[in-house]
Amino acid sequence: MLDFLKFGRKDPSERGPSRSRSFIRGTPDGNVTVVNLERTGWAIDPDGSGRGPLEIRPASGGEVFDEKDHEDALRGGFLRLGKESTECRLLRSAIDRKTPVIMVYPGVSRMRGIASELFEEFLKRRLKAESRDLDAIKIYAAPVRATARRFVRKFRGLGAEQVVCNLSGEAFKYLHLYKVDKDVTVDALDPEWPIVSESDEQRYATLAEQSIRGMDVEYFDRLRQGIAAGTLLLILPELRMQRMAVLGAAGRLLLNAPGGEIDLGSGNAMHLYRHRPDRRA
Repeated sequence: MLDFLKFGRKDPSERGPSRSRSFIRGTPDGNVTVVNLERTGWAIDPDGSGRGPLEIRPASGGEVFDEKDHEDALRGGFLRLGKESTECRLLRSAIDRKTPVIMVYPGVSRMRGIASELFEEFLKRRLKAESRDLDAIKIYAAPVRATARRFVRKFRGLGAEQVVCNLSGEAFKYLHLYKVDKDVTVDALDPEWPIVSESDEQRYATLAEQSIRGMDVEYFDRLRQGIAAGTLLLILPELRMQRMAVLGAAGRLLLNAPGGEIDLGSGNAMHLYRHRPDRRA
């Protein structure tokens, strides 16, 4: 059983995200790659164990607020990556092996267009490829919808179906690049996400329990499919206290889900969350 099911206890072996200056990183086994085109840092825990999360910094090296600074950092970042760079080898391996690539795009439309164009130019120049050659889950932050709670979504990947479950207070959209389909919203776990100063672990746990109990039956099937295929991506809150609370509550309830057990602690679910070292974790 993974640590989050202990509801907040921290295993002594659990470490913080490993550090690197790159905005394109992958796990040592090459099974998961993350491309961070956003202005803040992110972290990926490839098996949800808490033992080997990777920090993926923005191209600027730290959080930026000015769009020009963001654009310059992305341009410079891609120009510095040669054909034999670690980043290029990661992406080439992901293309050849059809392993998952998590891509986080800017939430601002203009910057999303710039970031997408720069990445496509980079792939064409260095790898003679396009982003549609990647088995990619492409997401970006979006406004929270006040009445919608569609927080478990399924998408068609190059191999197995991709399943995205959003257990955070932010909303995201799945980017349908190269397709006529509209981008699909992956709603926040709850549109009335409480602020930290007025909440504790139990409040976030209760919120998660209410959302899981109110889930459509179809969502349980999607989660099972994602775990079985190893393509389930859980988007989690930035703060560790919130992550542990929602994961602990959701994990315990899903072990007794209608239709059979759903084990978020199986090691087949990827955890993605914002990571800003200068803020309280």
